[in-house]
Amino acid sequence: MRYARIDLNGTYREIGAQTTGPLGVSLDKSFRLDHYLERVERIASTRSIRRVLVARGDRFSAPAFGALHEIRDGLLRIVAAGKEVVFYAPEYGAPEWYLASACTRRVLHPLGTVSFLGIARTGMFFRKLLEKLDIDVEVIRRGRYKSARDPFRTDRYDEYNREQLDALLAGVVDAMKQSVVESGVLTATQIEQMIAGRVVLAKEAEAEALVDVLATVDGIVAGWKTDRWKETPLKKVRGFYGKGARLRVLVFEGAVVDGENRRDPLLGQAIGDRSFTAAIRAVRDDKRAKAVVFRINSGGGSAVASENIVNELSRLAEKKPVVVSMGPVAGSGGYWIAMTGRRLFALPTSITGSIGVVTLFMNIAKLLARHGITTDTVKHGEYADFGSALRAMRPEEIAETDRVVDGLYREFLSRVAEFRGKTPEQIDKLGEGRVWLGNDALSVGLVDELGGLHDAIEYARDLIGKKKVRVKFGPSVKRSLVARLLTKRAAGVDSALLSISDANLTSPRAIARACRLIHGHAQFTDPILLAGGDFLRGPAE
Repeated sequence: MRYARIDLNGTYREIGAQTTGPLGVSLDKSFRLDHYLERVERIASTRSIRRVLVARGDRFSAPAFGALHEIRDGLLRIVAAGKEVVFYAPEYGAPEWYLASACTRRVLHPLGTVSFLGIARTGMFFRKLLEKLDIDVEVIRRGRYKSARDPFRTDRYDEYNREQLDALLAGVVDAMKQSVVESGVLTATQIEQMIAGRVVLAKEAEAEALVDVLATVDGIVAGWKTDRWKETPLKKVRGFYGKGARLRVLVFEGAVVDGENRRDPLLGQAIGDRSFTAAIRAVRDDKRAKAVVFRINSGGGSAVASENIVNELSRLAEKKPVVVSMGPVAGSGGYWIAMTGRRLFALPTSITGSIGVVTLFMNIAKLLARHGITTDTVKHGEYADFGSALRAMRPEEIAETDRVVDGLYREFLSRVAEFRGKTPEQIDKLGEGRVWLGNDALSVGLVDELGGLHDAIEYARDLIGKKKVRVKFGPSVKRSLVARLLTKRAAGVDSALLSISDANLTSPRAIARACRLIHGHAQFTDPILLAGGDFLRGPAE
Protein backbone atom coordinates (compact mmCIF):
# COMPACT_ATOMS: atom_id res chain seq x y z
CA MET A 1 0.00 0.00 0.00
CA ARG A 2 1.38 3.38 -1.04
CA TYR A 3 0.89 6.94 0.20
CA ALA A 4 2.20 10.30 -0.97
CA ARG A 5 2.87 13.48 0.96
CA ILE A 6 2.24 17.12 0.03
CA ASP A 7 3.79 19.78 2.26
CA LEU A 8 2.30 23.27 2.28
CA ASN A 9 5.28 25.43 3.22
CA GLY A 10 6.66 28.79 2.19
CA THR A 11 5.08 31.80 0.53
CA TYR A 12 2.67 30.99 -2.28
CA ARG A 13 3.96 31.56 -5.78
CA GLU A 14 2.51 30.50 -9.10
CA ILE A 15 5.93 29.80 -10.62
CA GLY A 16 9.62 30.01 -9.71
CA ALA A 17 11.18 33.36 -8.86
CA GLN A 18 11.84 35.52 -11.91
CA THR A 19 14.57 37.43 -10.10
CA THR A 20 17.68 36.21 -8.30
CA GLY A 21 20.19 37.53 -5.81
CA PRO A 22 23.99 37.53 -5.89
CA LEU A 23 25.56 34.72 -7.95
CA GLY A 24 22.09 33.87 -9.29
CA VAL A 25 20.90 32.52 -5.93
CA SER A 26 17.13 32.52 -5.44
CA LEU A 27 16.26 34.52 -2.32
CA ASP A 28 13.04 32.98 -1.10
CA LYS A 29 11.50 29.73 0.06
CA SER A 30 8.22 29.32 -1.72
CA PHE A 31 5.26 27.03 -2.30
CA ARG A 32 4.99 26.79 -6.08
CA LEU A 33 1.66 26.23 -7.79
CA ASP A 34 3.30 24.79 -10.91
CA HIS A 35 5.09 22.11 -8.85
CA TYR A 36 1.94 21.44 -6.83
CA LEU A 37 -0.19 20.88 -9.94
CA GLU A 38 2.43 18.50 -11.34
CA ARG A 39 2.28 16.48 -8.11
CA VAL A 40 -1.52 16.53 -8.09
CA GLU A 41 -1.65 15.07 -11.61
CA ARG A 42 0.93 12.44 -10.74
CA ILE A 43 -0.96 11.36 -7.60
CA ALA A 44 -4.32 11.29 -9.37
CA SER A 45 -2.97 9.15 -12.21
CA THR A 46 -0.91 6.70 -10.11
CA ARG A 47 -3.07 3.74 -9.14
CA SER A 48 -0.70 2.45 -6.47
CA ILE A 49 -1.03 5.69 -4.44
CA ARG A 50 -4.13 5.22 -2.33
CA ARG A 51 -3.62 7.72 0.46
CA VAL A 52 -2.25 11.29 0.62
CA LEU A 53 -1.00 13.28 3.60
CA VAL A 54 -1.36 17.06 3.22
CA ALA A 55 0.67 18.81 5.95
CA ARG A 56 0.37 22.56 6.49
CA GLY A 57 3.72 23.87 7.72
CA ASP A 58 4.42 26.76 10.08
CA ARG A 59 5.70 29.06 7.34
CA PHE A 60 2.94 28.66 4.78
CA SER A 61 1.37 31.95 3.68
CA ALA A 62 -0.84 33.12 0.84
CA PRO A 63 -1.07 36.74 -0.40
CA ALA A 64 -4.73 36.45 -1.39
CA PHE A 65 -7.58 33.98 -1.05
CA GLY A 66 -7.46 32.83 -4.67
CA ALA A 67 -4.23 31.00 -3.86
CA LEU A 68 -6.10 28.75 -1.43
CA HIS A 69 -8.81 28.19 -4.03
CA GLU A 70 -6.26 26.73 -6.46
CA ILE A 71 -4.79 24.46 -3.78
CA ARG A 72 -8.24 23.28 -2.70
CA ASP A 73 -9.20 22.60 -6.31
CA GLY A 74 -6.20 20.28 -6.59
CA LEU A 75 -7.19 18.43 -3.42
CA LEU A 76 -10.71 17.92 -4.79
CA ARG A 77 -9.28 16.37 -7.95
CA ILE A 78 -7.22 13.95 -5.87
CA VAL A 79 -10.31 12.93 -3.88
CA ALA A 80 -12.27 12.55 -7.12
CA ALA A 81 -9.59 10.11 -8.29
CA GLY A 82 -10.52 7.82 -5.41
CA LYS A 83 -7.72 8.66 -2.98
CA GLU A 84 -8.05 9.13 0.76
CA VAL A 85 -6.72 12.59 1.62
CA VAL A 86 -5.70 13.34 5.21
CA PHE A 87 -5.21 17.00 6.13
CA TYR A 88 -2.94 17.94 9.04
CA ALA A 89 -2.37 21.36 10.62
CA PRO A 90 -0.83 22.37 13.95
CA GLU A 91 -3.87 24.58 14.43
CA TYR A 92 -7.01 25.29 12.43
CA GLY A 93 -8.11 28.76 11.37
CA ALA A 94 -10.36 29.85 8.53
CA PRO A 95 -7.79 29.07 5.76
CA GLU A 96 -7.11 25.60 7.21
CA TRP A 97 -10.83 24.81 7.43
CA TYR A 98 -11.25 25.85 3.84
CA LEU A 99 -8.52 23.46 2.66
CA ALA A 100 -9.46 20.66 5.07
CA SER A 101 -13.07 20.74 3.86
CA ALA A 102 -11.86 19.26 0.56
CA CYS A 103 -10.23 16.29 2.30
CA THR A 104 -11.57 13.02 3.67
CA ARG A 105 -10.02 13.20 7.14
CA ARG A 106 -8.78 16.00 9.42
CA VAL A 107 -5.96 15.76 11.97
CA LEU A 108 -5.00 18.38 14.57
CA HIS A 109 -1.89 18.65 16.73
CA PRO A 110 -2.63 17.48 20.34
CA LEU A 111 -1.81 20.97 21.65
CA GLY A 112 -3.42 22.87 18.77
CA THR A 113 -6.55 24.98 18.71
CA VAL A 114 -9.51 25.36 16.38
CA SER A 115 -11.05 28.70 15.37
CA PHE A 116 -12.69 30.52 12.48
CA LEU A 117 -12.06 34.19 13.23
CA GLY A 118 -12.36 35.48 9.68
CA ILE A 119 -9.71 37.59 7.94
CA ALA A 120 -8.39 41.12 8.30
CA ARG A 121 -6.54 43.66 6.20
CA THR A 122 -4.21 46.17 7.88
CA GLY A 123 -2.64 49.02 5.95
CA MET A 124 0.42 51.15 6.68
CA PHE A 125 0.22 54.90 5.99
CA PHE A 126 3.11 57.37 5.71
CA ARG A 127 1.29 60.70 5.40
CA LYS A 128 2.09 61.95 8.93
CA LEU A 129 5.69 60.82 8.61
CA LEU A 130 6.04 62.81 5.39
CA GLU A 131 4.52 65.83 7.12
CA LYS A 132 7.11 65.55 9.90
CA LEU A 133 9.81 65.41 7.27
CA ASP A 134 8.35 68.48 5.47
CA ILE A 135 7.70 66.46 2.31
CA ASP A 136 4.67 67.60 0.31
CA VAL A 137 2.67 65.12 -1.77
CA GLU A 138 0.48 65.79 -4.80
CA VAL A 139 -1.67 62.81 -5.85
CA ILE A 140 -3.56 63.03 -9.15
CA ARG A 141 -5.92 60.18 -9.96
CA ARG A 142 -9.02 59.07 -11.79
CA GLY A 143 -11.23 56.96 -9.60
CA ARG A 144 -12.53 57.49 -6.08
CA TYR A 145 -11.57 53.90 -5.28
CA LYS A 146 -8.06 54.11 -6.76
CA SER A 147 -6.09 53.57 -3.57
CA ALA A 148 -2.59 52.71 -4.79
CA ARG A 149 -1.11 56.01 -3.49
CA ASP A 150 -3.29 56.27 -0.38
CA PRO A 151 -0.39 55.38 1.99
CA PHE A 152 1.13 58.75 0.99
CA ARG A 153 -2.13 60.68 0.43
CA THR A 154 -3.92 59.97 3.70
CA ASP A 155 -3.34 58.54 7.17
CA ARG A 156 -6.09 55.90 7.11
CA TYR A 157 -8.48 54.08 4.79
CA ASP A 158 -10.87 56.63 3.30
CA GLU A 159 -14.58 55.83 2.98
CA TYR A 160 -14.30 54.48 -0.58
CA ASN A 161 -11.31 52.24 0.05
CA ARG A 162 -12.87 50.99 3.27
CA GLU A 163 -16.08 50.25 1.36
CA GLN A 164 -14.35 48.13 -1.28
CA LEU A 165 -12.08 46.34 1.20
CA ASP A 166 -15.05 45.52 3.40
CA ALA A 167 -16.85 44.05 0.36
CA LEU A 168 -13.77 42.00 -0.56
CA LEU A 169 -13.29 40.58 2.92
CA ALA A 170 -17.00 39.83 3.32
CA GLY A 171 -17.01 38.04 -0.04
CA VAL A 172 -13.98 35.94 0.86
CA VAL A 173 -15.36 34.95 4.27
CA ASP A 174 -18.71 34.06 2.70
CA ALA A 175 -16.92 31.89 0.10
CA MET A 176 -15.02 30.06 2.83
CA LYS A 177 -18.13 29.56 4.94
CA GLN A 178 -20.15 28.26 2.02
CA SER A 179 -17.49 25.71 0.98
CA VAL A 180 -16.96 24.47 4.52
CA VAL A 181 -20.68 24.16 5.29
CA GLU A 182 -21.44 22.43 1.97
CA SER A 183 -18.71 19.86 2.68
CA GLY A 184 -20.42 18.95 5.95
CA VAL A 185 -17.28 19.59 8.03
CA LEU A 186 -18.82 22.41 10.09
CA THR A 187 -22.33 23.76 10.46
CA ALA A 188 -23.21 27.39 9.87
CA THR A 189 -23.93 27.73 13.60
CA GLN A 190 -20.50 26.40 14.57
CA ILE A 191 -18.81 28.83 12.19
CA GLU A 192 -20.80 31.80 13.52
CA GLN A 193 -19.82 30.86 17.09
CA MET A 194 -16.16 30.84 16.09
CA ILE A 195 -16.42 34.12 14.18
CA ALA A 196 -17.89 35.55 17.39
CA GLY A 197 -14.61 34.65 19.12
CA ARG A 198 -14.83 31.05 20.26
CA VAL A 199 -11.51 29.18 20.26
CA VAL A 200 -11.68 25.41 20.75
CA LEU A 201 -8.91 23.42 22.43
CA ALA A 202 -7.66 20.21 20.82
CA LYS A 203 -9.41 17.77 23.17
CA GLU A 204 -12.65 19.73 22.90
CA ALA A 205 -12.36 19.66 19.11
CA GLU A 206 -11.97 15.88 19.14
CA ALA A 207 -14.85 15.41 21.58
CA GLU A 208 -17.11 17.59 19.42
CA ALA A 209 -16.00 15.68 16.27
CA LEU A 210 -14.62 18.85 14.71
CA VAL A 211 -11.51 16.84 13.83
CA ASP A 212 -11.05 13.09 13.40
CA VAL A 213 -7.76 12.54 15.23
CA LEU A 214 -5.27 14.34 17.46
CA ALA A 215 -1.71 13.56 16.38
CA THR A 216 1.58 15.08 15.29
CA VAL A 217 2.59 14.83 11.67
CA ASP A 218 5.43 12.48 12.64
CA GLY A 219 2.96 10.37 14.60
CA ILE A 220 0.73 10.03 11.53
CA VAL A 221 3.63 8.85 9.38
CA ALA A 222 4.91 6.46 12.07
CA GLY A 223 1.46 4.90 12.43
CA TRP A 224 1.17 4.39 8.69
CA LYS A 225 4.58 2.76 8.52
CA THR A 226 3.56 0.40 11.31
CA ASP A 227 0.58 -0.58 9.17
CA ARG A 228 3.02 -1.21 6.28
CA TRP A 229 2.21 1.82 4.21
CA LYS A 230 5.15 2.91 2.04
CA GLU A 231 5.75 6.43 0.81
CA THR A 232 6.01 7.25 -2.88
CA PRO A 233 8.44 10.24 -2.97
CA LEU A 234 7.24 13.26 -4.93
CA LYS A 235 10.15 15.64 -4.38
CA LYS A 236 11.47 15.48 -7.94
CA VAL A 237 9.63 17.67 -10.41
CA ARG A 238 10.12 17.55 -14.16
CA GLY A 239 8.77 20.98 -15.03
CA PHE A 240 5.82 19.60 -16.98
CA TYR A 241 3.03 17.05 -16.69
CA GLY A 242 0.82 15.03 -19.00
CA LYS A 243 1.34 13.57 -22.46
CA GLY A 244 0.16 14.76 -25.84
CA ALA A 245 0.09 18.07 -27.68
CA ARG A 246 2.25 20.78 -26.13
CA LEU A 247 0.39 23.45 -24.15
CA ARG A 248 2.28 26.32 -22.57
CA VAL A 249 1.22 28.13 -19.42
CA LEU A 250 2.83 31.56 -19.50
CA VAL A 251 2.75 33.09 -16.02
CA PHE A 252 2.98 36.80 -15.25
CA GLU A 253 3.56 37.17 -11.51
CA GLY A 254 4.54 40.45 -9.90
CA ALA A 255 4.30 44.19 -10.47
CA VAL A 256 4.41 45.53 -14.04
CA VAL A 257 7.50 47.69 -14.60
CA ASP A 258 9.46 49.10 -17.52
CA GLY A 259 12.60 47.33 -18.66
CA GLU A 260 14.01 44.17 -17.11
CA ASN A 261 12.86 41.95 -14.24
CA ARG A 262 14.04 43.06 -10.82
CA ARG A 263 13.26 42.80 -7.12
CA ASP A 264 12.03 45.95 -5.43
CA PRO A 265 11.80 46.63 -1.66
CA LEU A 266 8.32 48.14 -2.08
CA LEU A 267 6.81 46.00 -4.86
CA GLY A 268 8.62 42.71 -4.29
CA GLN A 269 9.07 40.81 -7.55
CA ALA A 270 8.68 43.18 -10.51
CA ILE A 271 8.36 41.90 -14.08
CA GLY A 272 9.80 44.12 -16.79
CA ASP A 273 8.05 44.49 -20.14
CA ARG A 274 11.31 43.89 -22.01
CA SER A 275 11.91 40.61 -20.22
CA PHE A 276 8.34 39.37 -20.57
CA THR A 277 7.79 40.31 -24.20
CA ALA A 278 10.92 38.29 -25.01
CA ALA A 279 9.32 35.29 -23.26
CA ILE A 280 6.10 35.81 -25.26
CA ARG A 281 8.02 35.89 -28.54
CA ALA A 282 9.82 32.67 -27.60
CA VAL A 283 6.47 30.91 -27.10
CA ARG A 284 5.11 32.38 -30.34
CA ASP A 285 8.12 31.02 -32.25
CA ASP A 286 7.96 27.58 -30.61
CA LYS A 287 6.33 25.42 -33.28
CA ARG A 288 5.67 22.62 -30.78
CA ALA A 289 3.45 24.82 -28.59
CA LYS A 290 -0.09 24.48 -29.95
CA ALA A 291 -1.96 26.64 -27.42
CA VAL A 292 -1.19 29.06 -24.60
CA VAL A 293 -2.81 29.79 -21.25
CA PHE A 294 -1.77 33.23 -20.06
CA ARG A 295 -1.91 33.26 -16.26
CA ILE A 296 -1.90 36.56 -14.34
CA ASN A 297 -1.08 37.19 -10.69
CA SER A 298 -0.38 40.91 -10.63
CA GLY A 299 -1.64 44.10 -9.04
CA GLY A 300 -0.50 46.12 -12.06
CA GLY A 301 2.06 48.90 -12.41
CA SER A 302 3.46 50.89 -15.32
CA ALA A 303 0.91 51.98 -17.93
CA VAL A 304 3.49 51.93 -20.73
CA ALA A 305 4.80 48.48 -19.81
CA SER A 306 1.25 47.10 -19.57
CA GLU A 307 0.50 48.31 -23.09
CA ASN A 308 3.73 46.83 -24.48
CA ILE A 309 2.90 43.43 -22.96
CA VAL A 310 -0.70 43.31 -24.21
CA ASN A 311 0.47 44.27 -27.72
CA GLU A 312 2.89 41.34 -27.78
CA LEU A 313 0.20 39.02 -26.44
CA SER A 314 -2.11 40.12 -29.25
CA ARG A 315 0.55 39.15 -31.78
CA LEU A 316 0.85 35.76 -30.07
CA ALA A 317 -2.94 35.33 -30.26
CA GLU A 318 -2.77 35.82 -34.05
CA LYS A 319 -0.71 32.62 -34.35
CA LYS A 320 -2.01 30.40 -31.52
CA PRO A 321 -5.11 30.08 -29.35
CA VAL A 322 -4.66 32.10 -26.15
CA VAL A 323 -6.83 31.63 -23.05
CA VAL A 324 -6.44 34.02 -20.11
CA SER A 325 -6.61 32.83 -16.50
CA MET A 326 -6.74 35.28 -13.61
CA GLY A 327 -4.95 34.12 -10.49
CA PRO A 328 -5.38 35.48 -6.96
CA VAL A 329 -4.95 39.07 -8.21
CA ALA A 330 -5.36 40.57 -11.69
CA GLY A 331 -6.22 44.20 -11.07
CA SER A 332 -5.51 47.51 -12.79
CA GLY A 333 -2.49 46.85 -15.05
CA GLY A 334 -3.13 43.18 -14.31
CA TYR A 335 -6.57 43.61 -15.89
CA TRP A 336 -5.15 45.64 -18.79
CA ILE A 337 -2.83 42.79 -19.84
CA ALA A 338 -5.78 40.36 -19.57
CA MET A 339 -7.54 42.08 -22.47
CA THR A 340 -6.63 39.53 -25.10
CA GLY A 341 -7.32 35.89 -25.93
CA ARG A 342 -10.44 33.87 -26.67
CA ARG A 343 -11.74 33.38 -23.12
CA LEU A 344 -11.16 35.17 -19.82
CA PHE A 345 -11.37 32.99 -16.69
CA ALA A 346 -11.36 34.29 -13.12
CA LEU A 347 -11.42 32.49 -9.81
CA PRO A 348 -14.57 33.21 -7.79
CA THR A 349 -12.35 35.19 -5.42
CA SER A 350 -9.82 36.66 -7.87
CA ILE A 351 -9.26 40.33 -7.04
CA THR A 352 -9.69 42.18 -10.32
CA GLY A 353 -10.97 45.38 -11.88
CA SER A 354 -9.32 48.52 -10.43
CA ILE A 355 -9.86 50.32 -13.73
CA GLY A 356 -8.26 53.66 -12.97
CA VAL A 357 -5.06 55.71 -13.16
CA VAL A 358 -2.97 57.38 -10.47
CA THR A 359 0.24 59.36 -10.32
CA LEU A 360 2.10 61.05 -7.48
CA PHE A 361 4.61 63.90 -7.15
CA MET A 362 6.68 64.66 -4.07
CA ASN A 363 8.31 67.95 -3.13
CA ILE A 364 11.31 67.75 -0.79
CA ALA A 365 12.34 71.44 -1.04
CA LYS A 366 11.27 72.27 2.52
CA LEU A 367 13.05 69.19 3.89
CA LEU A 368 16.28 70.25 2.20
CA ALA A 369 15.93 73.87 3.35
CA ARG A 370 15.40 72.74 6.94
CA HIS A 371 18.81 71.08 6.81
CA GLY A 372 20.53 74.00 5.16
CA ILE A 373 20.58 72.49 1.68
CA THR A 374 19.83 74.81 -1.21
CA THR A 375 19.28 74.05 -4.89
CA ASP A 376 19.72 76.07 -8.06
CA THR A 377 18.57 75.23 -11.57
CA VAL A 378 19.77 76.26 -15.00
CA LYS A 379 17.25 75.44 -17.72
CA HIS A 380 16.32 76.21 -21.27
CA GLY A 381 12.55 76.06 -21.50
CA GLU A 382 10.07 77.34 -18.93
CA TYR A 383 8.94 73.85 -17.93
CA ALA A 384 12.20 71.92 -18.41
CA ASP A 385 12.12 70.92 -14.72
CA PHE A 386 8.43 69.93 -14.85
CA GLY A 387 7.83 67.35 -12.09
CA SER A 388 11.05 68.03 -10.22
CA ALA A 389 10.93 66.90 -6.59
CA LEU A 390 13.01 69.97 -5.70
CA ARG A 391 10.15 72.45 -6.08
CA ALA A 392 6.38 72.65 -5.75
CA MET A 393 4.27 72.02 -8.85
CA ARG A 394 2.70 75.06 -10.45
CA PRO A 395 -1.10 75.17 -10.92
CA GLU A 396 -0.75 74.87 -14.70
CA GLU A 397 1.51 71.80 -14.27
CA ILE A 398 -1.04 70.16 -12.02
CA ALA A 399 -3.73 70.92 -14.59
CA GLU A 400 -1.66 69.45 -17.43
CA THR A 401 -0.88 66.30 -15.43
CA ASP A 402 -4.55 65.96 -14.58
CA ARG A 403 -5.35 66.17 -18.31
CA VAL A 404 -2.84 63.40 -19.08
CA VAL A 405 -4.21 61.16 -16.32
CA ASP A 406 -7.73 61.77 -17.57
CA GLY A 407 -6.67 60.84 -21.09
CA LEU A 408 -5.14 57.58 -19.90
CA TYR A 409 -8.28 56.78 -17.93
CA ARG A 410 -10.49 57.43 -20.97
CA GLU A 411 -8.24 55.16 -23.02
CA PHE A 412 -8.51 52.47 -20.32
CA LEU A 413 -12.32 52.73 -20.43
CA SER A 414 -12.36 52.54 -24.23
CA ARG A 415 -10.11 49.49 -24.31
CA VAL A 416 -12.16 47.62 -21.73
CA ALA A 417 -15.42 48.62 -23.44
CA GLU A 418 -14.19 47.28 -26.78
CA PHE A 419 -12.89 44.07 -25.22
CA ARG A 420 -16.07 43.42 -23.21
CA GLY A 421 -18.59 44.58 -25.82
CA LYS A 422 -19.84 47.52 -23.76
CA THR A 423 -19.78 51.32 -23.94
CA PRO A 424 -17.15 53.45 -22.15
CA GLU A 425 -19.98 54.95 -20.07
CA GLN A 426 -20.99 51.48 -18.87
CA ILE A 427 -17.40 50.63 -17.96
CA ASP A 428 -16.98 53.97 -16.17
CA LYS A 429 -19.70 52.88 -13.74
CA LEU A 430 -17.67 49.74 -13.02
CA GLY A 431 -14.37 51.62 -12.95
CA GLU A 432 -13.20 54.54 -10.82
CA GLY A 433 -10.47 52.24 -9.56
CA ARG A 434 -12.88 49.87 -7.81
CA VAL A 435 -11.76 46.29 -7.23
CA TRP A 436 -14.10 43.34 -7.65
CA LEU A 437 -14.09 39.71 -6.61
CA GLY A 438 -14.31 37.27 -9.51
CA ASN A 439 -17.92 36.36 -8.69
CA ASP A 440 -18.98 39.99 -8.91
CA ALA A 441 -16.76 40.63 -11.95
CA LEU A 442 -18.67 37.91 -13.80
CA SER A 443 -22.05 39.36 -12.85
CA VAL A 444 -21.09 42.83 -14.19
CA GLY A 445 -19.48 41.44 -17.35
CA LEU A 446 -15.78 42.04 -16.70
CA VAL A 447 -14.87 38.34 -17.18
CA ASP A 448 -16.27 35.47 -19.27
CA GLU A 449 -16.28 32.53 -16.88
CA LEU A 450 -15.47 31.41 -13.36
CA GLY A 451 -12.77 28.78 -13.06
CA GLY A 452 -9.23 28.07 -11.98
CA LEU A 453 -6.09 27.38 -13.93
CA HIS A 454 -7.09 23.74 -14.50
CA ASP A 455 -10.36 24.90 -16.12
CA ALA A 456 -8.49 27.29 -18.41
CA ILE A 457 -6.11 24.51 -19.45
CA GLU A 458 -9.05 22.21 -20.21
CA TYR A 459 -10.68 24.96 -22.31
CA ALA A 460 -7.47 25.52 -24.28
CA ARG A 461 -7.15 21.78 -24.83
CA ASP A 462 -10.65 21.70 -26.29
CA LEU A 463 -9.82 24.62 -28.60
CA ILE A 464 -7.11 22.57 -30.30
CA GLY A 465 -9.27 19.43 -30.36
CA LYS A 466 -6.99 17.23 -28.28
CA LYS A 467 -7.91 14.72 -25.56
CA LYS A 468 -4.53 14.91 -23.86
CA VAL A 469 -1.94 17.65 -23.53
CA ARG A 470 1.52 18.05 -22.10
CA VAL A 471 1.49 21.15 -19.88
CA LYS A 472 4.66 23.18 -19.35
CA PHE A 473 5.00 26.35 -17.28
CA GLY A 474 7.19 29.34 -18.04
CA PRO A 475 9.05 31.61 -18.16
CA SER A 476 11.87 30.06 -16.19
CA VAL A 477 15.08 31.73 -15.04
CA LYS A 478 18.12 29.66 -15.93
CA ARG A 479 20.64 29.34 -13.13
CA SER A 480 24.03 27.71 -13.07
CA LEU A 481 24.73 24.50 -11.16
CA VAL A 482 26.64 26.51 -8.54
CA ALA A 483 23.66 28.84 -8.07
CA ARG A 484 21.27 25.91 -7.69
CA LEU A 485 23.50 24.29 -5.07
CA LEU A 486 23.90 27.56 -3.16
CA THR A 487 20.14 28.10 -3.23
CA LYS A 488 19.53 24.71 -1.58
CA ARG A 489 22.15 25.34 1.11
CA ALA A 490 21.21 28.93 1.88
CA ALA A 491 17.45 29.00 1.34
CA GLY A 492 16.61 29.48 5.01
CA VAL A 493 19.17 32.21 5.61
CA ASP A 494 18.39 34.08 2.39
CA SER A 495 14.63 34.03 2.90
CA ALA A 496 15.08 35.33 6.44
CA LEU A 497 17.28 38.19 5.23
CA LEU A 498 14.82 38.92 2.46
CA SER A 499 11.85 39.13 4.81
CA ILE A 500 13.77 41.52 7.06
CA SER A 501 14.65 43.70 4.07
CA ASP A 502 11.10 43.78 2.72
CA ALA A 503 9.54 44.41 6.12
CA ASN A 504 11.72 47.48 6.80
CA LEU A 505 9.49 49.74 4.74
CA THR A 506 9.81 52.72 7.10
CA SER A 507 13.59 53.12 6.81
CA PRO A 508 14.76 56.34 5.11
CA ARG A 509 16.41 54.32 2.34
CA ALA A 510 13.22 52.34 1.62
CA ILE A 511 11.11 55.51 1.58
CA ALA A 512 13.57 57.22 -0.77
CA ARG A 513 13.50 54.21 -3.07
CA ALA A 514 9.70 54.20 -3.05
CA CYS A 515 9.61 57.91 -3.89
CA ARG A 516 11.93 57.42 -6.88
CA LEU A 517 9.85 54.47 -8.07
CA ILE A 518 6.45 56.20 -8.11
CA HIS A 519 7.30 59.90 -8.52
CA GLY A 520 5.70 61.32 -11.63
CA HIS A 521 4.82 57.99 -13.25
CA ALA A 522 1.27 57.28 -14.41
CA GLN A 523 0.35 53.89 -13.00
CA PHE A 524 -2.27 51.19 -13.53
CA THR A 525 -1.68 49.82 -10.04
CA ASP A 526 -3.61 47.99 -7.35
CA PRO A 527 -1.98 47.83 -3.90
CA ILE A 528 -3.22 44.37 -2.88
CA LEU A 529 0.00 42.54 -3.75
CA LEU A 530 2.49 45.06 -2.41
CA ALA A 531 4.98 43.74 0.15
CA GLY A 532 3.58 43.56 3.67
CA GLY A 533 -0.03 43.14 2.56
CA ASP A 534 -0.80 39.46 3.02
CA PHE A 535 -4.45 38.57 3.64
CA LEU A 536 -3.71 35.03 4.75
CA ARG A 537 -0.69 33.84 6.67
CA GLY A 538 0.13 30.85 8.81
CA PRO A 539 0.81 31.29 12.53
CA ALA A 540 4.10 32.88 13.53
CA GLU A 541 6.73 30.81 15.22
